Amino acid sequence: MALSQIQEFYKNQTVFITGSTGLLGKLVLRKLLTSCEPKKIYLLIRQHKDKSPEERLEILLERADLRRDKSEFKGKISVIEGDCSLPGLGISQDDRETLVNETTCIIHVAAIVKFSEHLRLAAYVNVRAVQDLLHLAKQVRDLKAMVHVSTAYSNCNQKDLIKEQFYEPGMTATKLMKMLESTDDETITNNTPELVGSWPNTYTFTKAVAENVIKTEAQDMPICIVRPGIVVGALQEPAPGWQDAIQGITAFFIGAYLGLIHCQLADTKPIYLIPSDYTANIILAAACYATEKSSLPPIYNYTGSEKNLLTKTKLYEYGKVTAKLYPSAHVINVCFVISTTNKYYLKFLQFWLHLVPAYIVDLICLCLGKKRRFVKMYQKLHKVCGEVGYFNVNFWKYETSNSEMLWKALTEKDRELFPFNMENLEWKSFFEMCSMYARIHFLKDPMHTLPQAKRKRKCISFLYYCIAFALVCPVAFMLNCYTNLFY
Repeated sequence: MALSQIQEFYKNQTVFITGSTGLLGKLVLRKLLTSCEPKKIYLLIRQHKDKSPEERLEILLERADLRRDKSEFKGKISVIEGDCSLPGLGISQDDRETLVNETTCIIHVAAIVKFSEHLRLAAYVNVRAVQDLLHLAKQVRDLKAMVHVSTAYSNCNQKDLIKEQFYEPGMTATKLMKMLESTDDETITNNTPELVGSWPNTYTFTKAVAENVIKTEAQDMPICIVRPGIVVGALQEPAPGWQDAIQGITAFFIGAYLGLIHCQLADTKPIYLIPSDYTANIILAAACYATEKSSLPPIYNYTGSEKNLLTKTKLYEYGKVTAKLYPSAHVINVCFVISTTNKYYLKFLQFWLHLVPAYIVDLICLCLGKKRRFVKMYQKLHKVCGEVGYFNVNFWKYETSNSEMLWKALTEKDRELFPFNMENLEWKSFFEMCSMYARIHFLKDPMHTLPQAKRKRKCISFLYYCIAFALVCPVAFMLNCYTNLFY
């Protein structure tokens, strides 16, 4: 069978991937192995806690659903031990020479995505690693293409429209690194709000600086930038709704699904959710068209289709329907979420809907001699909600001309093999698939428990409204007495 254009590009290529243990990296690796015929794939993997890079590769293969084809695929994969937080990516001289001599394509996915990460670590991983990788790429003898994965929110300090172009960062990478070298951690922590300026956190700030590194240091290189929106579960591969771990927006929805989260800071405007497998596809497709050297590398804003945007209102509506049709046997409380753009009202809701019940439950746990955990859990949750609140109450429009042209440039076969056009995506069914996957794989709640879960949901709803009625009636009675007394 004849190969498609993208398959032909990757045939017999040697690809170096960073961030392969993360969500996107796993899917990029999986797609290369299952749909293309690369000669070799080098993965930059660091030792993590008590797990060696080789052990982490085994875990990666299992989570990326590649274990069943291990014998076929593992021969094509080699681990490069390294760490993006270290100078020179922490790569040994021998491994560096191997990459210089053999690599033909580089896909840089690795990043620190934690919003509240210390500026030093965020800068080392998100900025210095990019500089070091570019230095390596310039030495590669036969580099055909390189992709740098950024984020749609790297320039969130801009108002209204974010174009597929470079913007000025808060400071240059050179200035940032000099500052880090001459300043202790405590001083950096105290001065972080001033340093990041109009950016809401260290993640978006360092991603903006990294893009400027590409602009200034990657001239006349075959390179491009992909800026995805909020990456969520997979639409098709390796399975409908597939997700790697409980993190980010997935953690929020699971919390709401179980009746643990009842309020958040958010408006009703569109939210740019992107299927993870589609994101991997556009990354691989973009590399094929990054082969031409340019003074300004092309940028692809990947935030979906303007013709098929998902609003937060619709998203919560789908969540409500899903929780009603497919409740979990582990549900704890009634499932509802109140959204507000008023920070003071949010604090009020968090106190009454989260903290008061948490203190009551922890008090019961104390009396029973069990571990108290709900108050601490909600305190952490409220901190995270505060970090993401900026993105929930601000709205940006995105220019997506390059992404649209890239899609149009693909052949019919490539569109079937590497789909990423979201114009006809059915959001409701996609949300249901992600919910079902999370229910079965994360909550360990198989579908045969559904009748039991529905009975439990009805009982919890009945108790909830009985308690609410019992609390409201005395208050209404006292207000009525107060009114009669004075009027």
